[in-house]
Amino acid sequence: MAENLMTLFDDFAARFARGERPDARAYLARAGKGADELGTLIERYLERAAPPAPREDAVLMAQAWLDGQPPLLELRTRRGLKRDQVVDALMGALGLDPAKREKVKGYYHRLETGLLEPRGVDGRVWDVIATALRSRASDLRTWRLRQPEPAAAYFRVDATSAMELSAPAVPAAEDAPDEIDRLFTAGG
Repeated sequence: MAENLMTLFDDFAARFARGERPDARAYLARAGKGADELGTLIERYLERAAPPAPREDAVLMAQAWLDGQPPLLELRTRRGLKRDQVVDALMGALGLDPAKREKVKGYYHRLETGLLEPRGVDGRVWDVIATALRSRASDLRTWRLRQPEPAAAYFRVDATSAMELSAPAVPAAEDAPDEIDRLFTAGG
């Protein structure tokens, strides 16, 4: 059942005015058959509303991105935190096996340096990182390291070597994905 359009609109506008980033698509889905009308209300509101002032962490991360630096790493260092402190927060909040600490640390390192795709990271991981960095999970997961322009590379390889290069590795039983792998790569 669709919710009252004015209630939805008022909620959207109030959240936007507080500096939040309400997802218009979610509101439109909740509006049901009134989605077009609500969309018009939201559009007109956003055309006239003053944009909220940027948050300090958003500015820091944007500047890091423009400079070609990892935004998440920049925010952590500006907050005066060591990587181990964020890893400790992840271990504790998610109740992870202490024996897997180095694996978590490796995944977090890859995430904050732009070597791990943020879309694959579970929302619970983002929530813990956001708490540790005093930021918003929705802000953190949007930043990716700028990719350098690709350089042309040419090489020759014989057909046998090419087949060996493309053959997938057969994972050992101990390499089967575990909870840590799923938290950082499955997007749960």
